[in-house]
Amino acid sequence: MPLTASVTPLPAVDPLQLEFHRLLTLDCFDIHFQPLVDMGRAEILGYEALTRGPADSPLHSPLVLFETAAKLGRLVELERLIVRTALRRFHALGLPGQLFLNLTADTLLAALGRTELIQREFATLDLPASRIVIELTETRPILEPERLRRSMEALRSLGFVVALDDLGEGFASLKRWMDIRPDYVKIDRHFIDGIAQEPLKQQFVRSILEMAASSGCTVIAEGLEQVSDLAVLRRLGVPVCQGYLLARPSAAPRASLRAEVDALIQPEGRRRHAGGLPLPPDAITSAAQLARRSHTVTPRLSCQAVVEMFKRDEQLYSMPVLDEQNRPLGILRSLQVLKRSAERYFMDIHEKRSCIALMDAEPLIFDAATPLREMSEAIASLDDRLMVDGFIVTRDGEYYGTGRTSDLLKAVSDLQVHSARYANPLTLLPGNVPTDHQLEALLHEQRPFVVAMWDIDHFKPFNDVYGYRIGDDIIKTTAQVLLQACDPELDFVGHIGGDDFLMALGSPDWARRLQLVCDAFDREIRPFFEAEHLLAGGYVTLNRQNQESFNPLPTLSGGVIAVEPGQFESARSLATALAEPKRVAKSRSGPSRYFLDRRRGPCTGSGAD
Repeated sequence: MPLTASVTPLPAVDPLQLEFHRLLTLDCFDIHFQPLVDMGRAEILGYEALTRGPADSPLHSPLVLFETAAKLGRLVELERLIVRTALRRFHALGLPGQLFLNLTADTLLAALGRTELIQREFATLDLPASRIVIELTETRPILEPERLRRSMEALRSLGFVVALDDLGEGFASLKRWMDIRPDYVKIDRHFIDGIAQEPLKQQFVRSILEMAASSGCTVIAEGLEQVSDLAVLRRLGVPVCQGYLLARPSAAPRASLRAEVDALIQPEGRRRHAGGLPLPPDAITSAAQLARRSHTVTPRLSCQAVVEMFKRDEQLYSMPVLDEQNRPLGILRSLQVLKRSAERYFMDIHEKRSCIALMDAEPLIFDAATPLREMSEAIASLDDRLMVDGFIVTRDGEYYGTGRTSDLLKAVSDLQVHSARYANPLTLLPGNVPTDHQLEALLHEQRPFVVAMWDIDHFKPFNDVYGYRIGDDIIKTTAQVLLQACDPELDFVGHIGGDDFLMALGSPDWARRLQLVCDAFDREIRPFFEAEHLLAGGYVTLNRQNQESFNPLPTLSGGVIAVEPGQFESARSLATALAEPKRVAKSRSGPSRYFLDRRRGPCTGSGAD
């Protein structure tokens, strides 16, 4: 018989279980909202509610949080709590559009038979059910598809809208589409990221769009991060997009993104950098397009933890340090961190202290809207040792992403190559190719605009008398006159060769701008003439028959057409039509002038005719 009694050990308590119970009891989950944008109207369609645990919690990651809830058999309880929190927060913020809520089949099945309770809960919020979109996410298998279908139908009867999340992923998403017939289908980010370089992904999206058109639902592309991908999605006809390129999740998101979206979705021919040259769809023009997701840390992380992170990952060059409001405090650089940690006694003193002891408190930070030119100038003065570590990008003061210096230098180089290829070398204005693209884009938009073809009169005799160098100066002066008369957001100027220029005007006061061109040209070229030629109004040269001939001073003539939607099939037919009004303008004498061809359709405004 044993002298001592055996003791049964108590089961170990899972720390994640304790933390989950604490978070659920205190309801201290963070709710962030990410906009979904209607690209056709450049308006916010709604917001997706995204959940995470507190920043200092081991359940901060949504994946860990929901996986833990499922293991503990408390997933439905968690999702119900999050739905109530998200609804209250959404209502309190007064955000426009619809609220998209991610729910698993477990929670939706549990809602069957609870429609009256759900209806009463929504009545207290003063939030119509039609503004709530229930996203079925297939992170877990659906074992009772028929009961799920009945539950979704019951929720629809209350006015709720239904969406199918992560199409292309999950267990049987295409079959689920047929069974549920959702109002929205969201294409998984795997098929969106890099779609500009993947023809197979493009074909997949085309197929989804065809199916959506047949079933009457709206397609949403999620995970959008690249301008080039956005250009392809718009060309394919995807109506709604969501992703970091448009807006990151935020606890207090903006109610409008029109300025940012307008800048991204301008027609290909209308996107220009500072020189006025049309840019390709994937051209990078601002800091926002260079921002990428990266490792970030908070001051709670110790010096020892940071050193270990850099030692484990040789490709990790830097990590921004963010405060509780998601604002950057500084940056941890691999080179500096590892160097300082190797100093004698440093780790003995700072091992458990905050990582801010290793932080560079003056990192290079750009707002998301910073133009490429300003960024390149700032980088030019940067210490060579810090070039590899990149920079931080913010929006409204909050962390937006991290950019690599190599990507910035490549973007600058790409713009320079593009300019050299398509710009007129004398004036640096868009040449023939981009000018044709601009006209084709305007015709495709089916919006009225005014186009003017300008030509310098008596230019050859001027070159014979004053020389080609002064002649080049006259051409450059003409370019400046045309640019100064334009609104850079609405109008376009191209140099199509020699002394010929083209203007495409979207400004409503186009007639005033055309007259400004005429008056400014006559005024700006006077300093180029000798006093005797100004007094005589011209000069005598020898013509081809070797006879003396009097030539007036150069003036500017323009042929003008007010273009109506559907009036011209192509840029070529429009250019051909411009020849006649330009001939009429050149046949008239006197100061600079333009002739408006009024026979080609109605127009508003006044002009010389």
